[in-house]
Amino acid sequence: MTANASAPRSLGRRPLAAAAVLLAAAACGRVEVGPRVPSLTALPALSLELPADNAPLAAVLARVEANPATAGVGSALDAYLAALARTGPRTRPGLYPTNGDGLAYLADAHMAWTIALGERRDLARLDPSALRQVSFPLDGGTTTLRDIAAEIERRAPFEPRLALFLNPGWKGGAPLPESALEGPSLEWQLARHAVRCGGAGFWALDAGAHTLAVSAVSASMWGLPEAPAERARRLLGLVPPPPALGDAIASVCGASLARCTIVSAPLDTARLLVPVG
Repeated sequence: MTANASAPRSLGRRPLAAAAVLLAAAACGRVEVGPRVPSLTALPALSLELPADNAPLAAVLARVEANPATAGVGSALDAYLAALARTGPRTRPGLYPTNGDGLAYLADAHMAWTIALGERRDLARLDPSALRQVSFPLDGGTTTLRDIAAEIERRAPFEPRLALFLNPGWKGGAPLPESALEGPSLEWQLARHAVRCGGAGFWALDAGAHTLAVSAVSASMWGLPEAPAERARRLLGLVPPPPALGDAIASVCGASLARCTIVSAPLDTARLLVPVG
């Protein structure tokens, strides 16, 4: 994350000319946005003494899961994003005593900002790859979705399942989780979400052609072997397919997957989230 002493400025609604400047800037590098709140200093003092309450994120994730195209979260995340901007593992390490607490904070921030950026009308023409470079306030400084993902990988180099929580808004990416992450239950939530992803098109078997397709989402998962068959075997344990499909893969490809060609399924990079209204 990159510290920035200047106060983040919210883009709000701007004329078309300003929007054109924004798009050009995004194409060249980072664009800075902020929560849609009058002032970050308006937060209650208590927010500096307790971790941000992620109940608003949990509620929004439920709405997005029901219908991401029409979630329309509006200002539901504003106060939550503002709290994340002021407090986090860097500014208040005592509130996040374990690595799991810090990882949950970062993954929740990534999810919340993915949704917030995806629904901003002034960013509607940016694809998710460009949205990953938009700068926003977090933990007393500024960062981007790309930087958060890199920080999570740095903190947990041997936990590739965390990448399944870091879809920046691709329609064909890993589904957003059912709820916000919590440090004490992180391991359980990782396993639950991995099973959910494994049953959501992560695997595809062509028995006749002896071809096993693995979602291109797996390319973003760190800490895995490079060799395709060895990587796929590891992923079968981490992101398991539904039992019937798993049995079919074992039958057709063998335990070592040597009887199948491993291929990468293309990723639908269209936007999952679009501005509503």
